[in-house]
Amino acid sequence: MTSWNKGLTKLTNKSLLKTSATLAGKKVSNFCKWQEENKVEYSKLVYSKELAEFYGTMLGDGCMEKLPRTDKITISFNRKEQDHLQHIFRIIFLLFEKEPKVRVRNNCNCDDLYLYQKNLSERLKFPYGNKLKNNLIIPEWIKVDVLYLKHCLKGLFETDGDWFIDEKYNTNVIKFTNNSSSLLNDLYSVLINLGYHPQLRKSDVRLARRKEVYEFAEWIQFREYSGIV
Repeated sequence: MTSWNKGLTKLTNKSLLKTSATLAGKKVSNFCKWQEENKVEYSKLVYSKELAEFYGTMLGDGCMEKLPRTDKITISFNRKEQDHLQHIFRIIFLLFEKEPKVRVRNNCNCDDLYLYQKNLSERLKFPYGNKLKNNLIIPEWIKVDVLYLKHCLKGLFETDGDWFIDEKYNTNVIKFTNNSSSLLNDLYSVLINLGYHPQLRKSDVRLARRKEVYEFAEWIQFREYSGIV
């Protein structure tokens, strides 16, 4: 049974506001003292290859939501990609010391990993809401470290990436598809700085030189690597 006050706060509900005002006028209880002594302190997120890959995954298929009392992260996966889902499951547990939940969507071929925890946006430095409006790019702390950058690119390409044969030109192509122009432009610059020859299009960034495709896929350990000859 759902509680009548679920999702409500003193700012949105008169009854809760009255209760809050009443409690504020009372002496501090022993329970309040216990709450303060047992307050959960979340660990600071330390830069690592796992955090970099998770950030790339969030840039690709992640969503950050602000709820009344906590934050929520959601990452969506194709149902066929259970190995990838379990891989990110382990990374989330490592980073946030809490197991995420899995939601199976009945109306589509998609599963979600989600996690509730306070101050996720602030700790991860990842904004709430619509990613297109936030003009997201790869953070500088990732760009300045080649190991972090490799794992961030792995996170990006394993969510919104694809590797296929372009039959028209009979060539290998690996591409990252996204509607964020800021992210596409940033990725394009990153690949150039790494010595590649990317192509920037309206909704994707791609590598189409056979040698570069294989070198890049092997470097980031792309999950589809060796799947195409």
